Amino acid sequence: METGIVFNIQKFCIHDGDGIRTCVFLKGCPLRCIWCHNPESLDKSPSLSFNKQKCSSCGRCLSECFARTIENDTLKIDREKCIKCGKCVSACLNDANEIIGKEMTSSEVFDEVMKDKMFYDTSGGGLTISGGEPSYQPDFTLELLRLAKENGISLAIETCGIGSREFYEKVADLGATFLFDIKCIDPVRHKALTGADNSHIMANLKYLMDRGADIIIRLPLIPNCNDSDEDIAKLSDFFNQNKGRFRYAEIMPYHTLGIGKSEKLGTTAAYIHDSASDDEISRWTSLFNSHNIDIKVSK
Repeated sequence: METGIVFNIQKFCIHDGDGIRTCVFLKGCPLRCIWCHNPESLDKSPSLSFNKQKCSSCGRCLSECFARTIENDTLKIDREKCIKCGKCVSACLNDANEIIGKEMTSSEVFDEVMKDKMFYDTSGGGLTISGGEPSYQPDFTLELLRLAKENGISLAIETCGIGSREFYEKVADLGATFLFDIKCIDPVRHKALTGADNSHIMANLKYLMDRGADIIIRLPLIPNCNDSDEDIAKLSDFFNQNKGRFRYAEIMPYHTLGIGKSEKLGTTAAYIHDSASDDEISRWTSLFNSHNIDIKVSK
């Protein structure tokens, strides 16, 4: 039985594939997108989230944690010393601490997924595995997908496309829908924005298209990063060249949730901007429409 590090199991999702779905979020991602909406998912191991607004500096956690001190009535955490033992979580009366990420077996996760099977059956929904990046925990992801398929649950996976060809081949063999991100179509700027070249990613997307996989392309559009007229023109050219080889494309507008999450993790977000405005989203859709692309916008 495979084990994985899971940081959330979210029920009744309606924007991550068809119907009502359960989304399983896995820890670990090889990309470092400067706008990351889920920074708590980047490290494969558990992470400590500390909400300083909830902390009263009472000192109860100090007796449980050698990585903590109080200086000028303010709690300080030496994160290099923190071993993520979780003792601070139980010591805090204000719920200021949280360990994000839990080791679970595929069977344990599947038992949670199965609790809502009646909703999948009536809505055409099922299981979506997200992250992080599911291909970063390939054996666990594949075993969970197989368990779901054996029990008549439809499958979807959200991916940045950076996994191995073998992994995507096996996922496609199971009949899963791919929610496939294109962060930026230009390879040089993709590397600048995410830390990785996109040639392998685009090759994986072409492979999935060639074999007729069910693909929904997702576009995280970030103001002043990957949303220029040229960016959208290049994306539109790609979509026009590959019409009929994917189900549809949808915009995932930038939001600011990652900024607060980063602060709780003891880091600073690399990109800080207001959430995408209605005017920006309208501009994006109009540009795609001008290139004969009927684009959707995710809620």
